[in-house]
This record gives sequence, structure tokens and C-alpha cells, in this order.
Amino acid sequence: MKLITYITTAVAMTAAAFAGSSPVIAPTPPPAPSLGGWFFGGSYGQLESSHNGENAVYDFVYENFDENIDDVTVGDIDFDVYTLHVGRDLGTQVMGCDLAAYLEVGYMSGDQTAYLAFFDGVNDYYDSYGFEVVIVPITFNLKLERPIYGPVNGYLTGGIGYAFSNLEVSGENSISDGGFYAQASAGLLYNVNAQFEVFAGGRWSYLSGLEFDDNLDLELDDEFSWEVGARYNF
Repeated sequence: MKLITYITTAVAMTAAAFAGSSPVIAPTPPPAPSLGGWFFGGSYGQLESSHNGENAVYDFVYENFDENIDDVTVGDIDFDVYTLHVGRDLGTQVMGCDLAAYLEVGYMSGDQTAYLAFFDGVNDYYDSYGFEVVIVPITFNLKLERPIYGPVNGYLTGGIGYAFSNLEVSGENSISDGGFYAQASAGLLYNVNAQFEVFAGGRWSYLSGLEFDDNLDLELDDEFSWEVGARYNF
């Protein structure tokens, strides 16, 4: 009896195959919507601001140091800019661009030197004072990215947050302040593989005035820097 059942089933399946029919398979339900993958990255750049804080340093020196100052020469202040960020693709598009959100922590370190010439009525003598500024901005950012050609994509970012800052004068006097911080960047990235990418571009920064002293205010009110970086996608 079992043999007859097996033969009947086999014949029926063979006949169905020759007739062009196929067994009915239930459709697989679409996956539930979810966010994209996480990513982690960092960058290095330089912000060159030859006039940033120059007048403020002049005022600070004349107000706080020897009254016999005859001349003051202030060097440029350039910042090394380091960043680390972590974020996630939002699994959606805006104007044909992939949208992502990320949190970024930066570290900006700049040095400026004031060279002082003194005259006490008889002799000339000289001295110098170093000003070291450290700025730590923490920002929430959005990123737009879209393919351009092959593994090359273009990106555009923007973010706002708060920047902590500290000023040291000749490694002794330490003054802290902070303020609103905003930034935007644009550039190109190259997809080395599915997980790893490198990028390069320009960054615009805005930092409200830092009041380190009654006579020393520094600003990054409209500054540009270049940057290179890398990112890993999980």
C-alpha cells in the first residue's frame, strides 16, 4: 500500500512538472524598516588664521605687563584640528542623498607668541609671552552623501553644539571659557571597500567670542580649514 502511495505521488509531481506548473510558495514578507549601519571615524586638519586675536593680544599685553613696553609684535595663530565621530545612517534619502547623523568631539590647539620690546629710558630689553589656546567643540551633525563616479562620493555636513576652551599665558595663568559653536564641511570620499572609506575636504567654523579677560577676547567668527580623515562602517 505504501509503495502505491509513493508511486502515485511521484507520478503526480512529474505530470505537474511537464505541465509547466510549480508548487505554490508563500511570498516572503518584506523586512521591517530599520536604521542603517553604525560608523566610526576621525580627521585631522589645520585652521590658519593670521589675524585671529591679534588686536586682543595687543590690548592684553599693554594692559597687563610692564608699562615700559616700547613695541609689541604678535605672531600668527594656527590651530591643529583633530576630530572623532560616531554615528549611524538613517536609512533614508534627502534630495537623492543618503542621510546620516553623528556626534563629533573635536580638539583644536593653537599657539600665538607676543614679542615685547621695552625701553626704560636708558636701555632696550626684550621678552616674549606665549599664548596657548585649546578649544574642545562637541557637536551634533547631519551628513548628506551621494555617489559621483564609481567608488567616489560627495558629502556635505552641518552641525551645532558647544565649545569648551582654555587659555594659558606662558604656561602659568590659565583661564577657561566656552560658547556656541557651529560648523559645516564639504568634500569627497573614496570607498576603499564596503566598510572602509577615506575623505578630504574643507571645513567652516564659527565660535562666539571667548572672553578670557576684560582685555582679551578671541573669536573664530568665520574661519576655514582643510581636513583629511577616515571612517569605518559596521
